[in-house]
Amino acid sequence: MTQFPEINAAYYARIMRDFLAGSISTGQYQRAIFDAAKVRSTLTEEESRIVGAAYRDADDYDAEIRLPYTIEELELRRRVASLLEQFRDVGANAGH
Repeated sequence: MTQFPEINAAYYARIMRDFLAGSISTGQYQRAIFDAAKVRSTLTEEESRIVGAAYRDADDYDAEIRLPYTIEELELRRRVASLLEQFRDVGANAGH
């Protein structure tokens, strides 16, 4: 039987921490979040809610286009920091 890769909350938290630390660019963060959404995840319902918000926020970011629903990098960073804190709050063992 073929094993399919799975990711968990710790994987998403690492992406978030790398982005906030400046280890990856905003574009790399977006791509990592979008690519992770294509892989099977082992997440609780609350973790899934947080990851869904991270995906939506990454999708709302646009460096060049300003529309009523787009956000700038500073706002994206604020939201990512909040989501990382939510991981810690739900005890996802991901926000450390």
